[in-house]
Amino acid sequence: METTTIAVKSETLKMLRKAKEDLNVDSFDMVIKNLLLEVKKPKRSMFGVLKGIHKEFKREELDRFG
Repeated sequence: METTTIAVKSETLKMLRKAKEDLNVDSFDMVIKNLLLEVKKPKRSMFGVLKGIHKEFKREELDRFG
């Protein structure tokens, strides 16, 4: 396995240590992988969020076009 050294600020290192503990992983490599996978996940679509609004929603005459 190829390894490298990266420079991070002390505050970032503290955050990485906390994330390592919270995620219960053995290395910073796994912390970074988990974070990157989370960022790459597709975001939840907003399509259909207002499903069922038609029951209560009444458009006023002034709001209508035409």
